[in-house]
Amino acid sequence: MTLQIAGCRIRVEFGFPAMLVLVFLWSDAAFLRQSLAVSLMHECGHGAAMCLCGAGLREIRFHAAGVKMRTKSMLLHRKQELCILLAGPAVNLCMAVILHFLHGWTDAALLHLCMGIFNLLPFSVLDGGSALECLTGQSHGLLQVQTILCLLLAAGMSTALALLHVHNPFLHLMCLYLGISQLCVDKCTGMW
Repeated sequence: MTLQIAGCRIRVEFGFPAMLVLVFLWSDAAFLRQSLAVSLMHECGHGAAMCLCGAGLREIRFHAAGVKMRTKSMLLHRKQELCILLAGPAVNLCMAVILHFLHGWTDAALLHLCMGIFNLLPFSVLDGGSALECLTGQSHGLLQVQTILCLLLAAGMSTALALLHVHNPFLHLMCLYLGISQLCVDKCTGMW
């Protein structure tokens, strides 16, 4: 399904509602609502930064692995790109601190904290990896080091989940997705 609102194309692919249904079946409804609200605030941070940097918002795409936003401007300065990439995690981390001071470590505060930290991981498909690539460039050696680090990190996260007896299949699938997507990014850039 595709909509056009104020010059911004909004696409919802089949995988997005399908994944929501699967998560809803596995998770508590209140937890799902809080997670969606935290994710929405994260994406609003990116969108606000796009507008404040003068890049504009061209497309919002909802897919099985999350939300992807594209700017109208194709050529961004490094500072603009970093501002946009880090705005989402910054909103989550600020909200975690604010909620913690107002109410303690509630589920909402912890969700914001986890979302902010998770998105700062160095995987190319996450904000942290994209920011790292923006800062260091796309050099062959650095991208290989990033990929090896990310593969070890994905394996470590998956192992930690198993050792902690976490039986949520979505967390295990996320580790697998992050590892495979990092390999795909490197394959597309000709690193391997």
